[in-house]
Amino acid sequence: MLPDSTRNRIALLFTINACMFIFGIVLFLMGALLPTLQVSSAHLINLGSIPLIGILTATLFVGPVLDLHGAKQMMVVALLLVAGSLAIFPALQFYWQLEICCFAYGLGGGILNTAANVLIAELNAESRASALNLLGFFFSGGAVLAPLLMSAAGGGLPSSTVLRLLAGVTAAILVPALALRFPPPLRAGIRLRNLFSVLNQPLVWLIGVILIFESGSENCLFVWSGKIVTDVLHTTAARGNLALVALGAALGIGRLAAILWVRWLGNLGTIWFSAVLIVTGIAIALAAQSLTGMVFAITVVGLGISAIFPTVLAIAGNCFSGETGTVFSAIIALGLLGGAAGPTVGAHAAMYGPLHVLWIPAVCAAAVSALTVAVDSPLSSAKRSVLR
Repeated sequence: MLPDSTRNRIALLFTINACMFIFGIVLFLMGALLPTLQVSSAHLINLGSIPLIGILTATLFVGPVLDLHGAKQMMVVALLLVAGSLAIFPALQFYWQLEICCFAYGLGGGILNTAANVLIAELNAESRASALNLLGFFFSGGAVLAPLLMSAAGGGLPSSTVLRLLAGVTAAILVPALALRFPPPLRAGIRLRNLFSVLNQPLVWLIGVILIFESGSENCLFVWSGKIVTDVLHTTAARGNLALVALGAALGIGRLAAILWVRWLGNLGTIWFSAVLIVTGIAIALAAQSLTGMVFAITVVGLGISAIFPTVLAIAGNCFSGETGTVFSAIIALGLLGGAAGPTVGAHAAMYGPLHVLWIPAVCAAAVSALTVAVDSPLSSAKRSVLR
């Protein structure tokens, strides 16, 4: 029989990954839900952005709280926010109620995202990149499930039933979250001002800039990949959306594969290999003349993108293992801002032709590669040693 500490660790890791699965649902739920809502176009636009505002708000404040007070209470609060919001959403009748509900589940999702990444980084000090890529796989699973379930809602299953089902799944995770022992806070008892001093480190912001480029590239492709294939091949939107399906699948598969890539290539080698895959996929797309070729190209790009974000987080966790929450809050928030900007930059590129959008992930891959070289520059021999 396994000792209690080992059983607790295994159950805790499963619970944390389940929380990231819920965040994947939260992030993509509103996009799938909007077509079912009976509100004006202006209100639809606002509702689409409100969960993201909640996610960003939570990301900004939760990191220092994790470092000072630990993750258990924050994760319980986050699960309650998500489960409660999804459960009552179908019964709401006024627009202001929808706004509050959307902000609340976005807030809960933002807490889950940061807390899950911080906990996985803390619990897997010897294999952060592999563990964070596995966590990213669970995120991808939730991201795929949300639109799939809402598609089923369009086929006869009421959207209210889907929302309450998701609320029930979220509430079920509360049971182990309440029962399990969580790691103690890393910086309990120190002053907040002293904790924030880590943000004076240039390396924090350099890593954050890498995530700006990575998230911008990823979100740009999620928004534009189907449109690119549709316009280039003059095909139907349904056929073009096969590229989006391939991209989502590639992200999940790539994060599982990255568990091996990291062991073979190291953190920096994995990022450079990922950049090569992105550029290779774009080259294939520029030459492709069939739907099969374009979908294959987007798949290769997705495999390249998949491992960068989790592996960069692992590098940050290695460099700042004592202030993981505070640092993760800062760099994930920068990543969210980059993700918000990516589709807009893609829209400007699309004005010159659909294939021009592909230059965005190409430029971002080059920038990520160059910046990881800068991360490996002589900022600090102690910092450099933990990157490999």
